[in-house]
Amino acid sequence: MKGGFTLASVRMTYVVLACAHLDHDPSNRAPANLRALCQRCHMIHDAAEHRWQRWWNAFRLRAMRDLYEDPRITRERHAAS
Repeated sequence: MKGGFTLASVRMTYVVLACAHLDHDPSNRAPANLRALCQRCHMIHDAAEHRWQRWWNAFRLRAMRDLYEDPRITRERHAAS
């Protein structure tokens, strides 16, 4: 008994570390630019970058569709929505 109480059980967990690029540039491998973060902290660190990337991909898809889609299909798609 230590400090007036006993530990009934101890839960062991594993934490997986991921290498995070602080400037979000994978080609920049300088040690000052790299941090070992747990997966949760890595996702929080990258959240703004992921939001921007999702917007950029959707924007490019719409732009490509506007350039190459048959105008009749475009009119039908807009009429349905």
